Amino acid sequence: MVLLGLVMVLLPVAAVVFGWLLWYAQGTALDAVFSVEETATSITFTLTSGLVAVTFVVAIVAVTVLHELVHGVVYHWFGYDVSYGVAPQLGAFYAAAFHQFQHRTHNIIVGIAPLVVLDALFLPMLFVPIPLLAFAAFLALLINTAGAAGDLYLVATLLRTPAGSLMYDSDIRHSYMFCPEA
Repeated sequence: MVLLGLVMVLLPVAAVVFGWLLWYAQGTALDAVFSVEETATSITFTLTSGLVAVTFVVAIVAVTVLHELVHGVVYHWFGYDVSYGVAPQLGAFYAAAFHQFQHRTHNIIVGIAPLVVLDALFLPMLFVPIPLLAFAAFLALLINTAGAAGDLYLVATLLRTPAGSLMYDSDIRHSYMFCPEA
């Protein structure tokens, strides 16, 4: 429930911030991607191309793979063996360092890396002169930012533990925290 609440906060904030940047960068060029019609009782968004639906699906797949790959690269950089997988029962993809004691600081960096790296990669793409590509970057920013909810929750949890704490993932459902005595 906490993660769902966090997504419900992150998604609208990201949509407003990145949407404004997209509109600022692309302006009326976005008419090639979708149109907005405002009436007295509603606002209607119309996709002007079937490519937008394909772009959305491609963005979901690409961002998911890249997000987990960034986690894995950073884990590997710290010397951990990385496992990748899907946990359908949790509705999650993962990169994890199972059966290894992981330093608190390493996990904080691993946790925020995809949000920082991928958002920094996709943000300038809002300004490319190809509206469909800019829109794809907007979708990627939304997906990556909302998808980082679990990572941000873990980082917030780790920041409340003392320095020197270790984390241990035995499997996708079981993680343990070992904290030094104060």
